[in-house]
Amino acid sequence: MKVICNRGALLEALNVIGNVILARSPKEVLKCIKVTAADDRLTLAATDLEVAIRYSDSQVQIEQGGETLLPAEKFRDIVRESIDDTLSLEIIGEQAHIKGNDSYFKIYTQPAGEFPPVPEFTGEADLEVAGGQLKQLIGQTLFAAAKESTRFAFNGVLMVIKNKKLLLIATDGRRLALAKGDPQTVKKSEKELTQPIIPAKALTLVEKLIGDPEETVSIQIRENQILFSTPNATITSNLVEGQFPPYEDVLPKEADKKMTASTADFLSAIKRAALLATEESKGVRMAFSKKGLVLSSRSPESGEATVNFACKFEGSDVEIGFNPTFLVDALRVVDSDEISLEMTTANRPGLLKGGANFSYVIMPVNLQ
Repeated sequence: MKVICNRGALLEALNVIGNVILARSPKEVLKCIKVTAADDRLTLAATDLEVAIRYSDSQVQIEQGGETLLPAEKFRDIVRESIDDTLSLEIIGEQAHIKGNDSYFKIYTQPAGEFPPVPEFTGEADLEVAGGQLKQLIGQTLFAAAKESTRFAFNGVLMVIKNKKLLLIATDGRRLALAKGDPQTVKKSEKELTQPIIPAKALTLVEKLIGDPEETVSIQIRENQILFSTPNATITSNLVEGQFPPYEDVLPKEADKKMTASTADFLSAIKRAALLATEESKGVRMAFSKKGLVLSSRSPESGEATVNFACKFEGSDVEIGFNPTFLVDALRVVDSDEISLEMTTANRPGLLKGGANFSYVIMPVNLQ
């Protein structure tokens, strides 16, 4: 195999697929990148046996096709530190020879046949969505998925097609984020489409992969896998096992209290009120009335904070405590200038809405 590569394009590809590669693994091949030169493209593949990615780089000149396994970290370091516009990569026997204008590196390869199979996107997509739309949906939900949970379904994000809308839903048991978008095409009926729970790592990769908001992302759902395909790459992921909680039952239905406010102003008020919240309480007290909202927190060691916030409030007075971090997380991803917060009682969850397509359920906290 011998190819001439655009160094910048090659580094971009290596940075993307590097997110899959395990730094520590008993299997040496999982620390490697499979490099294939064919059809005027250099295709890089990586997998951790749960998530896999294939990335095609067309900014290459192929003098001789072939394939090999290269140690990912060393290969990426060489490409990153190079100062050349182009690099040549030639495989001779069990060695890779990488040359620039004033540099030369020889690294040892492994047999390409030892690399685990990385699925390709074949056949028709189940649905297609604009990259910018999908990126927004991921950003509005992924943060609410559990980082670690014995209930494995909480570690992923549920994907649902309902009423011609694409829904992503995530929860860690204390909050739930739901975002809706419009797919470009749906090739199957809603009854035919399963509702996969997608691992957080896979969606993080998809989010990073999308560069052009106008590019189409094709999605294919298989029995135990989901595939995302862009013009340059395909990400394959095993699905999370388990039963996702009935998210529709979690959404409060009959709130009799409602606050409406500027998204940016409410975010600022919460961040200021939280400055003296303690790690133990993890809460900010919110007193709602017709006069507006008073936010407060206290710390035995540091003191007290009080913020008076002007807002529109409908319903009877209520005092309720929320984890400010959870509210800040949601307000940062809202794409509307105005939000509403609906409530019933101090011990029932609140429902924050940002526009017609973002809903966020947050459990209250007990305040002493």
